[in-house]
Amino acid sequence: MTSLKRELDQAADDGEASKPAPFACMPQFGEHKRAVSSVKLAPARITKDREDAALCASASADGNVKIWDLANTSLSSQSWEKRSPYSIQPVSTLSGHSRGINDVAWSKSSDPFVATASDDKTLRLWDAQTEDALIEFRGHDNFVFCTEFNPQSNLLASGSFDETVKLWDIRSGECVSTLPAHSDPVTAVSFNRDGTCVVSASHDGLIRIWDVCTGECLKTIFAAGNPPVSHVTYSPNGKYVLAGTLDSQLRLWPMTLSGKAKCSKTYGTPMHQNTKYCISSTFLVSKPKSRQCIVTGSETGDIILYDIQSRKVHQVLDKMHRDVVLAIDAHDTKEIIASGGMSKDRKIRFWCPKEPSTNGSDDVENSTKRSRLG
Repeated sequence: MTSLKRELDQAADDGEASKPAPFACMPQFGEHKRAVSSVKLAPARITKDREDAALCASASADGNVKIWDLANTSLSSQSWEKRSPYSIQPVSTLSGHSRGINDVAWSKSSDPFVATASDDKTLRLWDAQTEDALIEFRGHDNFVFCTEFNPQSNLLASGSFDETVKLWDIRSGECVSTLPAHSDPVTAVSFNRDGTCVVSASHDGLIRIWDVCTGECLKTIFAAGNPPVSHVTYSPNGKYVLAGTLDSQLRLWPMTLSGKAKCSKTYGTPMHQNTKYCISSTFLVSKPKSRQCIVTGSETGDIILYDIQSRKVHQVLDKMHRDVVLAIDAHDTKEIIASGGMSKDRKIRFWCPKEPSTNGSDDVENSTKRSRLG
């Protein structure tokens, strides 16, 4: 864990950082007609001309992707006290898939492009501003469950219930590689920092690292008992892989290609339940001086923040979703979390740190509780 800690904490002061303000639910929320399957916050470079802005894409079983503009992410404490929860309207709606959408991903360039993976066995590339479908990717034989752009945003990876991982050329729409990756549905794909490797996860209990150029499987990883893997993502420095499994655990694996893989850290708590659904998880490291966390949803409807180093629960975000929280993401430069609930909830919630009232009359705990309305 030394290299991960060094990368995340290289700019931190020698003294102990002050305790960060707890996250609380922002008053605005979005909504779909069916379960929310994926939420992704756009990279800061896409909104670089608007410092106070953050864009979020949400995908749903209703077959649509909605784009939400969070222009008020700097709400003051006084504003939080005065606002009741309220619904906001999307700035764009991307419609065209004939069945539900399982995943959405933002381009890592400055272009406002998103990719979608659908139960109609296709992927699509969209312009999030114009709402135009630019390219349709066909080739999978079953539901397409996950997708991600490489860092250069010229390739798209996808994983499917047909048990393969495919790599697609963004410009031509052609499949450039098919990896016979697993013996069960592929649940997640993620590129490393330089795009030379892609990791895949599956219900077969395996995590596999692939060479993007050659298609060679470089390493296979599995946890004791071989639990199905529900999600996987590379760490920001590309040296670790975070995997969620259907035994309600998150595991951090070092990405050394030689020798037997050994889990570095395991995260779990009774409040974190994941035995049935593919629940996403991510890193929250936009402010490494004050907070370095892993964020995940739960079948309890809660959101769990784990401290990366201590493995302790940093915070539980509860009482806002009325169903399983499948979808989670964190912004790359701002302390913003987005979450999405399943069929009984269907809402997209947004979270950011809530500073205590400046008059000192309320403590942090009470102000946090008041923000959890509805």
